[in-house]
Amino acid sequence: MGKKDKLIKKFLNCPGSLKFREIECVLTWLGFERVEAKGSHVRFVHQGCSVDLSVPIHNNDCKRYYKVKISKLLKMNFYG
Repeated sequence: MGKKDKLIKKFLNCPGSLKFREIECVLTWLGFERVEAKGSHVRFVHQGCSVDLSVPIHNNDCKRYYKVKISKLLKMNFYG
């Protein structure tokens, strides 16, 4: 199992433990594209996913709620 697979597995099992830059790497590996939004928000879009992810970033991290929300979305659309 490579670094990429370990990081994805860690994110799916315990999303609150990762920093935003690690989450951004996971989303990029899965085909999401980062799109800057207004202010402190960052938006991720994916062709195969009907929902865009909008995440507020403060101090180079996001709240646990958003990490869990992203993890659930990935489980439903990619690993479910």
